[in-house]
Amino acid sequence: MRPLKKLNGMNLLTDPWLHLVLDRPRIIANIASIVRLCAGTEVTLHICGPLVFEQNDKTKWRAGLDYFEGARVHFHQSLERCLKLLSKEPWLIEVGGSKTPWEARIQLGNVLILGPETASIEESVRKQYPERILTLPQPGPVRSLNLAQCAAVSVFEAMRQTAWPASKRFQVAPGPTRDSRH
Repeated sequence: MRPLKKLNGMNLLTDPWLHLVLDRPRIIANIASIVRLCAGTEVTLHICGPLVFEQNDKTKWRAGLDYFEGARVHFHQSLERCLKLLSKEPWLIEVGGSKTPWEARIQLGNVLILGPETASIEESVRKQYPERILTLPQPGPVRSLNLAQCAAVSVFEAMRQTAWPASKRFQVAPGPTRDSRH
């Protein structure tokens, strides 16, 4: 058995450099893209709430299908149960915050929460952590950014802030080949 990989002394399986939490996501393509993001950045992904879409439709999962095996994905019945298990104060990526992710102090092992595509992060969580709500600015004429885009911006900002080791910054792991796809 191979030893578990470590980053800055952290065990990537039991103590990842970052937890990304999705609160009640609804769009399969977003989840699949975020799984791929998390596999590529070694982030642990937590999906909270019921999955209310057809899970057997592989075409909707195509953005992340080849990456589920390399990703650390955990499913939780609710956001509250996930946060209780992680027992860390989260950062909430949400509309209406008073600062941006690059104005916050994101550290190794932190938790970032993104709400569902059609609503906000659960009100009880927003009320518990009002000073930890971070907002991605949108000066252009769009209603909102895509959930997967918000996840990518947030993860890469966390990577920048946590001084991701220079030795890993430009490594490119071989991805799945066309012949290995299902």
